[in-house]
Amino acid sequence: MKLPRIYVPLMIATMQATTCEATINGIQNREIVNLIKSQLSDWSDISAGSVSAEFKLKKDKRIIKRILASYGYFDAQICPVFQNGKAVFNITLNERYKFDDVLLLYIDQRNYRSGLKVKHVFDLIGIQYDTYTDTKQLSDGCEKIADFLKGKGFAFVQVHAPKVQRDNKDKRIKAIYEIKLNGKTVIDRTIINIKSKKAPKLLEPFVRNRIAWKDGDIYDREKIENMKNDIMASKIFSGVSVVLSKPKKDEKDTSVVHTTITINLEEALLRDVAAGLKYGSSEKFGVLLSWTHYNINGKGASLSTSIDATKENRYLRIKYDTHDLFYKRQTLSTQAFYIKEDESSYKVLKSGAESMLWQTFDTKFHAGCGLCIEESETTDKIEKKDLDFSALGIPIGLKFDTTDEYLDPQKGIRCQATITPYIGHPHNLTVFTGKASIYIPFKKNAFRNFLVLAVYSRYGTIFRNKNHDIPRDKLFFAGGANSVRGYGYQKIGAFSDVDDGDEENRNNKPLGKPLGGESVFEIGVEPRIRVADNLGFVAFLEGGNVYSKKMANPLRKLLFGYGVGIRYYTSFAPIRFDIAFPTKIRKTKKGKKVDSMFNLYISIGQAF
Repeated sequence: MKLPRIYVPLMIATMQATTCEATINGIQNREIVNLIKSQLSDWSDISAGSVSAEFKLKKDKRIIKRILASYGYFDAQICPVFQNGKAVFNITLNERYKFDDVLLLYIDQRNYRSGLKVKHVFDLIGIQYDTYTDTKQLSDGCEKIADFLKGKGFAFVQVHAPKVQRDNKDKRIKAIYEIKLNGKTVIDRTIINIKSKKAPKLLEPFVRNRIAWKDGDIYDREKIENMKNDIMASKIFSGVSVVLSKPKKDEKDTSVVHTTITINLEEALLRDVAAGLKYGSSEKFGVLLSWTHYNINGKGASLSTSIDATKENRYLRIKYDTHDLFYKRQTLSTQAFYIKEDESSYKVLKSGAESMLWQTFDTKFHAGCGLCIEESETTDKIEKKDLDFSALGIPIGLKFDTTDEYLDPQKGIRCQATITPYIGHPHNLTVFTGKASIYIPFKKNAFRNFLVLAVYSRYGTIFRNKNHDIPRDKLFFAGGANSVRGYGYQKIGAFSDVDDGDEENRNNKPLGKPLGGESVFEIGVEPRIRVADNLGFVAFLEGGNVYSKKMANPLRKLLFGYGVGIRYYTSFAPIRFDIAFPTKIRKTKKGKKVDSMFNLYISIGQAF
């Protein structure tokens, strides 16, 4: 039986300028009808019985036949006629063919296995047995199959457009993929080309320390992609491309080919200035400013300054990052900070410095340890007393990150845990915080991922000597733009003079001052839908609570909030507009509402 090639109809860029007077009868699917009409001839000013009309009828009949075949209607009958100045195509679709199986045909079969199985093809393309499958979906699978095989070391693999074998009796089709592996690829050497106005030779070690392969290794596409993402994340380079030389056959092993990898890089602008605004109905307006100088020493180090300011609060940080200090993929991050906060329950003036040495393992796992010094003066507005805090901290951190982007992750897992023992006078305490989030893409469209499900959780607790007080600014608070958005800033947990049925929350403290707690727990879920290149929508449900004592049951008496939001996507990060509602509006003993009916937020980047 002859195996016909699949013909995938292509959309014509100028189709809007075409005047089509054709009528399509017999097809109910509007997607197919619109695709057919976009590909047909221009029937304006065509007279009946002319040579031009006959020629165009035959041409358009062939086009329609190919389009219908791509949807599985191989036995469709098409009767074209030209009447009343219009082309009419009367179509009888007949039975649609179902998908039956996949056959992999290796053109250059050798003494090695590709690692590709039929079940992999089903999963890669997203097809199922005994279902209606359009042949465009099968054709698009060529690139996905090639990517899979490149991940197995076949850098020069070729996957031809699939052929379709039809069973006219049972009305089934089988896809046949012809694959030419072109040998397993060995990397002989790696060349680095850096286009820089400064000193490219100083930057070359920075790049080489992010290369996870060595000469003689088998080509690994994932390692190359990780290297590119790692280099671009440094923001030192504006672009990176990887070029493979033509394959050279091995003289002894015919199943192996050799190549040279060339990495081409172009240095980015060394200075970056950013400014932005944020707004929360319970936090009011804030200003975000940052200045960064990349590659300040010619070896990849960066110096940055950031300011986050509202009417009541000021945050100033100066940070210097040095890469590959003692060993490759090590980063020494040193920062000095000045913080001034005037919250409803406390007022604090804080300054200090911190230095953390981070080691990266396999690009995804990071471990760090360091020292920090902190001095603060806190005025407790609830207890009406002042507390000084002077301590040396030893922060220990772990990070695991497989996400594809920082400000707008589309897939992957992100976990972070930090424990910091503080030794000082007159307070000794240990603070533990942990966050985890997962991003699951469900469906893709022209705008990357159409639907992403984001889930996050946060937990924190404080260990201390019972005889030592904790400055209130060291306690945990919840609620606000990057917490449970249904409740106002710091308004979750024990609250002054609130009647919510919990004796722990009942006290005679002045109204309007959140107490904070020694433990906190939050959880949230947010489906994110992207409907256009720069527009998306989200819905979210979040819960959390703050507990007065450490190691509290994290699921006890959670306060939940929900809401919806709009995302405007820019080249830098999404701008978010959220409206959130609490599920429970608490009241004082006198009946006055503590929580707002809703909260509004405007900021940059996703909530988590």
